Amino acid sequence: MEYKNDMRRLIDIVKQSSMSEPLESALEDLKTLSSATKDLSDRIEMRVRKSLVSSDKGKGKVVKGKKIPKKVKPFPSVSTPPKPKPQSSTQSQNALPTSQQPTSVSVSQADINRSADNFKAQQQALAPITPKPPM
Repeated sequence: MEYKNDMRRLIDIVKQSSMSEPLESALEDLKTLSSATKDLSDRIEMRVRKSLVSSDKGKGKVVKGKKIPKKVKPFPSVSTPPKPKPQSSTQSQNALPTSQQPTSVSVSQADINRSADNFKAQQQALAPITPKPPM
């Protein structure tokens, strides 16, 4: 844990000196800290990747360069959806899309005018208050 105290001390020194030293020096210190941070994060990322790869090694069998994954167990709370019942052959022959009656409803010009009037009424209700001249 001593290295953490050293690291904190160095960061504090750089913070304090950034206000009193020349700008070039402060920028150089910032550049050094950022490159050190990037190197550290790259090393940690590499360690994480290695730990993930090593834990996956013995999980599947290798056959001619290919992995065969283990069979996945289903969650106990998830059930398979019920299969639809097959319809009888006479119903499926008559259930063509052209044999059903259309269910569309026409819209008249009066309906369009009514919706436009409703929209205008809503807009007027939201209109800003117009100022009145003083008395």
